Order: sequence, then C-alpha cells, then structure tokens
Amino acid sequence: MSVDLEIVLIGAASPQWGFTLMRDIIVVLSEDADLAGRRPVLVLEDIDEVNLEKAHRLAEMVAARTGDRVRIQSTTDQREAIAGADFVVTSLAVGSLEAMQADLEIPYQYGIYQPVGDTVSIGGAIRTARNTPALLSIARDIEQHAAPGAWLLNLSNPLSTLTRAVTRETSINAVGLCHELYGGLATLSSWLGFDYGSWRETLEIGVLGINHCSWIQRLRVEGEDALPTLRSYIEERGIEAESRRLYDSETPELRHQNVKMILFLRHGVWPYSGDRHNAEFFAEFVNRDTNLGADYGVMLTTIQSRLVDWRGFAREAINQRLAGSAEIDLRVSEEASSRIIRAMMLDRPFYDVSNLPYLPCRGERLPGVPEGAVIESMCSYDGNGAHPVAVEPLPDRLQEHLALHAGIIEDVVEASISGERQLMIRALERDPLLQNMERDRIPEMWDRLAAENREWIHPGLLRGPR
Repeated sequence: MSVDLEIVLIGAASPQWGFTLMRDIIVVLSEDADLAGRRPVLVLEDIDEVNLEKAHRLAEMVAARTGDRVRIQSTTDQREAIAGADFVVTSLAVGSLEAMQADLEIPYQYGIYQPVGDTVSIGGAIRTARNTPALLSIARDIEQHAAPGAWLLNLSNPLSTLTRAVTRETSINAVGLCHELYGGLATLSSWLGFDYGSWRETLEIGVLGINHCSWIQRLRVEGEDALPTLRSYIEERGIEAESRRLYDSETPELRHQNVKMILFLRHGVWPYSGDRHNAEFFAEFVNRDTNLGADYGVMLTTIQSRLVDWRGFAREAINQRLAGSAEIDLRVSEEASSRIIRAMMLDRPFYDVSNLPYLPCRGERLPGVPEGAVIESMCSYDGNGAHPVAVEPLPDRLQEHLALHAGIIEDVVEASISGERQLMIRALERDPLLQNMERDRIPEMWDRLAAENREWIHPGLLRGPR
C-alpha cells in the first residue's frame, strides 16, 4: 500500500459540485497533523480537460491556504487516478445537463411533469441506464486497481439505483451519500426550537426510506418525542391532511413544505427531502389537476434555468476565485464525504445518514423490500467502516410504498445492466407517477428516450435494429 493516503474525486470539473467537494476534502484533511502517518493526496479526475485544469489550480490555491498539507494531482485517465486509491468520491452525470433535457421534455409531452427528474420514475430510469455503465467502470477499476479495502463514496444520482448497481455487480465497499436530511432538520429546528448545529449530539433520530423519499420515524429532542409537537405546530396553523394552495392561505411561508406536511399528517412520519423530490414518488401531487404541482407549492425546474442560473453562476464563481476577485471560502460544507474519510482513517466515530444495502442477516425485517436493496438510514462510521443503525418498518401503507419502489429499482438496475427492454417497461408500468399517463403509451415514451441516449445505454434497451 502506498505511504500516501490517496483520495480520488471523479467528476472534479463539475462546476456545481467539484469545488465544494475538493475544498472540503483539503480543509478537513489539513486539520489533522497525523492521518495514521500518511500524507493525503487528492487526485482530481474528469474528462473535461479545460475545466479540470481550472479545478486543479483552485485546489492548489486551497491547499496553499491550509498549509500545503494535501498534495494535488489531476488526470483525465480514470484507471491512472484510481490506481492505489484509498477512497474514490464520485459526482458525475453522463451527458451532463444537455442529456437531461430529453429526460424532462419528452415525458412532459405525455403528461408527466417532473420537478427534478433525476431520481425516480421515467427520469430516474433513463438516467440510471445512462450512468450505470460509467459507475460500474469506476467500481471495477476500484476492484482491480485501488488499495485493498478501498471505499467508493457515491454522490451521483440516481443515488439508490447507481449505488445498488455497484453493490450488486462488484465486491467493493460502497455507500451513497446525500445532503437532504440536513435541510430537513434545519427546517424542523426553526419550527421546534432545537439547535441545528449540534443535531448529531443532541437528537435521537431514526430514518428509513429510499433516497429523496425517506422518513424520520423517530425524533427525540432532549429525550422528548418531538413528532407530536410537530403535528401541533402544523395543525395550529390550520393545515389539514388535504390542504393545498398555501400560497393563498394565511401561511404562504409554508407553501414549499406543503407535500411534506400532508404526508406527515397522513402517516405520522416526516419526509425530510424537499417537496420537489418527494412529489415524484407519488401520483397525486404533480399533474394537470394540480396546476402541474403549483397547487402544492411544487415548481418544475427547467433545463434552461439549470444551465443559465445553476451552471452559469457556478462557472462565474470559479472564474472569479481564480482571478482573485472573489474570496476562496474555506468553510467546510455539510457534505459528509470528507468527514467520513477522516472518521475511517483516524477511527473517530462519525454519525450521519447513509445509503447501504438492506441485509436481513443483520436482524432487520422490512416486509417486501428485496435483500440487497439500497435503503437510506442512519449510520455510524469509524475505522472499521460503516455501521447502519437498525431500523423498524414504516407504517403499513408507507412500507408497501417503500417495497414497491425498492422492487422497481431492482428491475431498473437489472434492465440497465442486461439490456432487457421489456423488464424496464414492466418496471415503469408499476411506477406511481406514470399513472398520470395512458399506460399503453409507456413503451413509446421509453423508446423515444432510449433513442436520445443510444450512445450511452445498453443497446438492448433500444427498440428495433441497433
């Protein structure tokens, strides 16, 4: 094993995520004088040579401001980057935002409106098919060329399906990481009055679900059950299980929490992801009858706004940092990958949310959920790896909903790998959001999307001569 501690960031040229992830890794790993006697090396990898060079320069500027304790390398060669790696962090999207345009616009023509379109339903399925070959290529390079016991920390969406593809097809250590819980807890802290900054130390919390549709089952603040208090907070504002159009109510400030509050009042557990994500797992929230989701405060995010506002803003920020006209902020974000790396290297326990395979041999019993399905739950990390906290089933109707989506994900992963077009279509026919269209047109919609993605997906997923 190399004397160096090697961390690889794949997708380092991403304008939205590259700087945040590499800055966090450099700053966090610079805080400890001794990382088990090994000097950290951060290897930046991306196929975009121009923006990778910018990322490298930025990383060196961050390293210089933190004592040059982390060495920076960069390459466009994936296998070269992974050789000898201890940790590989992935944040990528094959085809980038341009490829995603069809994911949103073709389903729109069939009456399927996706606020996000990167996780579940038709958008998640085509994105899985597009990204799975890339993630499996990375995982197999880790299996063959990384250091023994190396970890893959995956931040790429669809998080559950891509992480599942890796854990199913390879023997490497892999976990999916997402930040949605943090925003959910920040909201609850303002409503319930607890200190968000110390939630890991002060809250007793239990979560279960699929990434972007996970539920807080247990929330105790200073030993007291906070879910009844949360229900009172909502009901005191006149919100009921069928409330909608909060933008016209006495509580317009809660309009973007509408979906979460309805689901909580119905089921008694809190869905902490943003409403734009949660709504895509159900049929009722975003359709023609709800003003394409606006009745529930759910907005459709277009590719145009993502390109101009999201990507454009991120590119501008990068250029300003490189030019010295904007400060390089050294504050570590809430993304967990850097802290997980430190926890594993220094055997310092770190508590966070994770996406790992469901293994009934641990004593858990989740009715209807296939063994190996990647579920979201709380987890403790230390020098021996990742240790998911035991979970209990959700309330019956939600447990059935969880099992439905877990089963669909299994088939979407299988179809993406094997190229079984009919299996993909059967999976989509069970999807709740697609109940808003004519069922017999699902194959036609899939075939149009597959044709748009022919250069990236398994040829078996295409209809007709290939």
